[in-house]
Amino acid sequence: MPAEPLAAQASPDKPDDAAKKAAEDAAKKAALAEAISVCDKGASVPLDPEAKAPPVQYGQLFPQDFDLSKLKTLSDKCQAAMLGAPQEKRLTLEWLRVQVALNQAGLAFLVPQIKLIADGGSPEANYLLYEVYSVHRHDSADGGPPPVTRAMALDALQKAGAAGHLTALETLLRQYIDGPLPRRDARKVVETAQRVIDAPAQGQSPGEWDSQFRAAMPLLIARTVLENDGFAAEEQHKAFQAVDADTKAGSAGPEASVLAYIKALRLGRGTQQDAAKARQLLEARVANDQYAIPILADMLAKGEGGPADGKRAIAMLRGATKDVAGAGPLLAGLLLDGKFVGRQPREAIRLLNAPWDLDASIRLAKLLPDYDGFQIDNPDQLVERLSDAAEAGELGAALALARLQLSDDQQFKNEDSARAMLKPLADGGDREALWLYASTQYANLDSTSYHPSRRDDGLSDDQLKALIDEGEARKEQQAYLLHAKLLRKGVVYPQDDQKATAMLINAANLGSVEAMVLLGDAYDDGLGIDKNPRERLHAWREAARLGSLKARSKLANAFTFDSFDHLMTLREGITDRIALYNDGIGRMGAGVFGANDADMELSGLFSGPASSAGTAAIAAAVMDAFREAPAGLDDNNLAGIGKALPDDIRVAIETTLKSEGFYTGEPKGYFGPDARKGLAAWVDAKGPLGDAPSPQAAAGTQQAAPAPGGLDSDLVNRIRDKVFAQAQAAKTDKQKLAAIKQLGILARYGDLPSRWVLVRNYHQARAIRSVVTPEEITRYALDILVSKPAGVDKPEFEFIFDLTQIAQDRKSKAVGGATLQAIRDEPRLQDPLTLGAVMIQFAFAPDACDSVLAAARKAGIDGVGSDGCDEDTRTALIAFAKDKGASGVDAAARKAAVDEIKALDAQAAK
Repeated sequence: MPAEPLAAQASPDKPDDAAKKAAEDAAKKAALAEAISVCDKGASVPLDPEAKAPPVQYGQLFPQDFDLSKLKTLSDKCQAAMLGAPQEKRLTLEWLRVQVALNQAGLAFLVPQIKLIADGGSPEANYLLYEVYSVHRHDSADGGPPPVTRAMALDALQKAGAAGHLTALETLLRQYIDGPLPRRDARKVVETAQRVIDAPAQGQSPGEWDSQFRAAMPLLIARTVLENDGFAAEEQHKAFQAVDADTKAGSAGPEASVLAYIKALRLGRGTQQDAAKARQLLEARVANDQYAIPILADMLAKGEGGPADGKRAIAMLRGATKDVAGAGPLLAGLLLDGKFVGRQPREAIRLLNAPWDLDASIRLAKLLPDYDGFQIDNPDQLVERLSDAAEAGELGAALALARLQLSDDQQFKNEDSARAMLKPLADGGDREALWLYASTQYANLDSTSYHPSRRDDGLSDDQLKALIDEGEARKEQQAYLLHAKLLRKGVVYPQDDQKATAMLINAANLGSVEAMVLLGDAYDDGLGIDKNPRERLHAWREAARLGSLKARSKLANAFTFDSFDHLMTLREGITDRIALYNDGIGRMGAGVFGANDADMELSGLFSGPASSAGTAAIAAAVMDAFREAPAGLDDNNLAGIGKALPDDIRVAIETTLKSEGFYTGEPKGYFGPDARKGLAAWVDAKGPLGDAPSPQAAAGTQQAAPAPGGLDSDLVNRIRDKVFAQAQAAKTDKQKLAAIKQLGILARYGDLPSRWVLVRNYHQARAIRSVVTPEEITRYALDILVSKPAGVDKPEFEFIFDLTQIAQDRKSKAVGGATLQAIRDEPRLQDPLTLGAVMIQFAFAPDACDSVLAAARKAGIDGVGSDGCDEDTRTALIAFAKDKGASGVDAAARKAAVDEIKALDAQAAK
């Protein structure tokens, strides 16, 4: 039987299928309606005229409990709503903003769709472009170009803000306050806050955040005007009235407003300045308001509104650094200043790196090149902050980052990036940037291992020459320094060490610290100039005085080899060396050897030239190192140094601590925990070590520190030349005596060549002894020994001969008194190392040490030893000199000599 056609077959289930389909359609419709409702309620777009629910600001998309699965559920609902109701255009943007918030893989593919909506004028879409940039700016470069560039993001953010988008305006406020994407700008903070007040309603029934945000703006404007420069007096007065009313004259009210009121009082903005009242208000708040701590601490440190109390300021800030962002940078500044406690650069670096503070980042970048062995956390974040700030035009950011990237610090070294930053600055007329750019035109210019190689981009050799010529004509130190480096390497100019060193001298004389260090090296190595230990130290000392750690390290390292001339001090050779070690400067292996570091770094330091200073003086220099660099008081570091110290120095340290009440044990040199704690307490009680007096050991000095109102050097040189010529031409005793008297006048004035002639000939010329007293020759000889002028040969032997002659003349009593006067008048003789080396000569001359002891006892000096030249007596003499101050004998003689020299000059002119 043939089969019937299928179409003709009956379908008994047809009514049921239709019902099922109708039910499914109804369910889909209900699900779509539910998805649309959930999406509208959870992601309604601010400023969207088609919105069906109250606006949800972007930050409110995120669940308060940070459970992102809720955000994912919302995303699924919005996607279903968007796909199910494509005619409802608002749903697309709602889904897109949730997707941006989720930040899932593939977000970059949505950017063209967001940009299309943004181009149509949507404030929210513009804000989303900024958010995409903010999230994806850290993506690896291997993933291709960023989906949104910085310029596009900032332009979009501005467009959203201009339309009154509150989240965009809030973001702009944060950026104008803290940076770094646009440049910080207090005036724009005020303008943006006003735009928040004037912004249109964000949609139907704006939420509580909306009203609170707007309500906060008037006081934000007032605080900004009071806390920043650049506002007119009328604006400040109006702002002060606002915070005055809000805080009941600073006695109560919102924390930020009260602090703004106090700052206004402190600075005199909008009201009469009253620092004392500001400080009183801060004292009343500080126990319960941690944000008052940095302001009060700053006033305490500066002595504003009351007495200075730097130690309290530091203690307060230490307790607040974890919770108050402003405390860390302020504490770092006090630790670097070294006014209240010894400098602690390592801790300061850590503090400057902790907060997201642009000023702290710029300061940190300036500090790090000196401490290139110190590893900071998250160095890439520092580079990013400064790069953003540099692109925004923040003052100092580009130069600070460029210098850091041009330094030897391998965490940051990136010459290509630095040059790229410097070029637009240089093209814009920034001379400092121009010289940095020019100085890196040749790679490896400062290298001792590689020959310089020219970069393809940048300045040509002819342009470099023209720039250097122009700079030298303008007396720019950078021009001479670059010229010197190019001459030294033989690039751009023919190699010429002599001319290179001459250029370094020019740069150093104009204040270039780098040139001073290099000039010291040249004198040390005899590179283009005769070797000269004195000028080497002179250059390094000046660089160290101006803050060069490299120069301080060179001085400290040179001390061990200063065994013959005794040109250096214990402060330079012992104190500074250990202080540098405490701060981690130049440690071998960057500290990987642990406690054994000190043995290796400080070996040989306490023998050789140091020995002439005596154990007590060396121990004092060691202790002072911890006043200069308290970081060394870390117990592990201190224990390691203790093991490296000779036994007698440890005993001397413990003896000092015991005598001053900081240690109760017996001084046996064990340097245990109690002694180490005692040293820390001693350091805290003594406070930071002051600046050392500058050693006056410059070669070629013709006269020793004339008194104020002294004579022109040309006049002195002219008179000396005439007197020397007369002395050489003298035939009769009368003529010789006249010449000697004139030499005596010059010597009393402080003329070193004249003093040297008298010292060298005193013991063998009765005529000199008839004019120059034993007291005078003693002072002149001591001056020669500490000044060590160039061309003076073996002054120690001549002094011994003079002392012997004085003894033979039975006038040794005069030597002791003159020595005491000289130590009081000459700060260089108050250095234990210098005095110890000088008094070695006394020991070889009859009666000399005895005369010093007798004079000391006559003066009632406490603590003298059994010998006038022993360590106890030298220590007592130095303490006496520092306590009593200058005797004025030499100064009076110099002052009287001024009129006599003028008379000689007038007589010669006739």
